Amino acid sequence: MTKLKDIAEIRSGIFLNSSPTGTISYLQMKDIMMDSPEKISAMVEYKPRMESNMLRRGDLLFAGKGTTYLCKIFNLDIKAVASTTLYTIRLHSDSISSEYLCWYLNLPNIVNEIKASQIGSSTPLIHKSTLENIEIPIPDHNTQKKVVEISELQKQEAHLLDAIAEKRTNIINQLLINEINK
Repeated sequence: MTKLKDIAEIRSGIFLNSSPTGTISYLQMKDIMMDSPEKISAMVEYKPRMESNMLRRGDLLFAGKGTTYLCKIFNLDIKAVASTTLYTIRLHSDSISSEYLCWYLNLPNIVNEIKASQIGSSTPLIHKSTLENIEIPIPDHNTQKKVVEISELQKQEAHLLDAIAEKRTNIINQLLINEINK
């Protein structure tokens, strides 16, 4: 087991005011939950002090404020920075992949562990030190890849099962309507 702080740098997002003439996406929690955050995020003007906070492909965005503790990988080809509601996790170790770490941080028992240390009631907050001290099991790269692949298949299965259930409900409802209209 390795602590997250030993394999990654964790940064808090920055506070900026949006601007209609901005050229940099200012990502918030609601944006990373969408499929195309680059189309809906607020925009900010570039300032040199932002440079160290510019997101890179493969960075992980972790929601540190609110009630949804979600981790997503930033894989967009846009200039963006994270808002104060997000932590940026940037790996500095080749021993672990972003995809595997993201999967691990989204596990229900890890999310519950994180929630147990939140502070505040109206807008709960996770301290950076809580994230830094999460212990991560790091298997070999092949095992990490298999874990991520199986996780993706599991998501596809859930999506298909939901679609099947919806279609079954529609068919049954139509049969019932047909029966009523006889």
